[in-house]
Amino acid sequence: MKIYLDNIIFSKVKNGGVSNYWYELIEYLEKQNQDELTYFESIDAKENFHRKKLNLSSQSIKEVKSDSIHRFMPISYTSDEKLIFHSSYYRGLNGCKNKIEVTTVHDFIHSYYSSFPKKQLHNFLKFNAIKRSKGIICISHNTFNDLNKFYTLKKNQRATVIHNGVSNDYFPIKEYTLKEQQFIADKKLADDFILFVGGRKGYKNFDFVVSVVNDNPLLKIVVVGGGEITEDEKKLFSDDALLRVTHLKSVENFELNVLFNLAKALVYPSSYEGFGIPVVEAMRAGCPVISIDNAIIREVAEKSAILLDALSVSEFNAKFSNLNRSDFRSSVIEMGFEASKNYSWQKCSRETREFYDSLESLG
Repeated sequence: MKIYLDNIIFSKVKNGGVSNYWYELIEYLEKQNQDELTYFESIDAKENFHRKKLNLSSQSIKEVKSDSIHRFMPISYTSDEKLIFHSSYYRGLNGCKNKIEVTTVHDFIHSYYSSFPKKQLHNFLKFNAIKRSKGIICISHNTFNDLNKFYTLKKNQRATVIHNGVSNDYFPIKEYTLKEQQFIADKKLADDFILFVGGRKGYKNFDFVVSVVNDNPLLKIVVVGGGEITEDEKKLFSDDALLRVTHLKSVENFELNVLFNLAKALVYPSSYEGFGIPVVEAMRAGCPVISIDNAIIREVAEKSAILLDALSVSEFNAKFSNLNRSDFRSSVIEMGFEASKNYSWQKCSRETREFYDSLESLG
């Protein structure tokens, strides 16, 4: 099969979940060595964290421009051959009459939460890609339900759910290596702390997590990623609570695995997610997850997450205190292990390749 992959995501971001998803798919397809793979990408793609880990043949790469204008314009490439075209971020392909286009939809966050201009631009790109595509991949049933809410599939289109994976870098640590011990010492991680991972925009409800830390004078928090903590965010903390905050701008997988192993819990109160990769990473590492009750957490974590009916500090404190009981904590961790077995990048990528095959009958 001839598969053309558009690596635009590597030029848009330096790191991130979609970039990781695309890297894992390429890595899988390259290792299978059964298809003729061609990549569209620009020179700046190689600055991406995940792209640096790929060893792609220069002969398989067709260079395209990546300036702000060309990111929104379809690629021009002429071919009469039958091929699969899959863009990593909603870009089209002109000049190939026999292409079968595939789009992966990660979420509908912009439809729910973005400002009007940003929502219009993003949805213009995404829904045009959906309309062009014969194959649509949704990374969760929650995203699939949103797709059907915002778009009506045509007769010659096929949509499927293929869950994201999770790296094998996350696991319970039986004995810390010297490197891991040094990380713990350097970041002064000996005391009990809760963990917050990722962006802190409005729907992520970071202000609720701040309220929890403010209300628990002995509790520390480690915040990972999401950019610098802003002055406005700092003002949300009490003076005492701010002293109990450790912010790590970025971490390697082994460091995040250490954090999951040490944390009392991953607190993940996001109102909406397409999938929620940190939740699965935490479960695989043996870290309890505390989240607001919503569809995606119920889907991904199944019964292992500790769910809050509302963003209530008193409810959080009551449920969080249960983790001090060894039997309760062990039960939560064990259920998390079992739920996390449903997700792997190998499975995600294999099902994606099988989906390509299924679309050939659509012409």
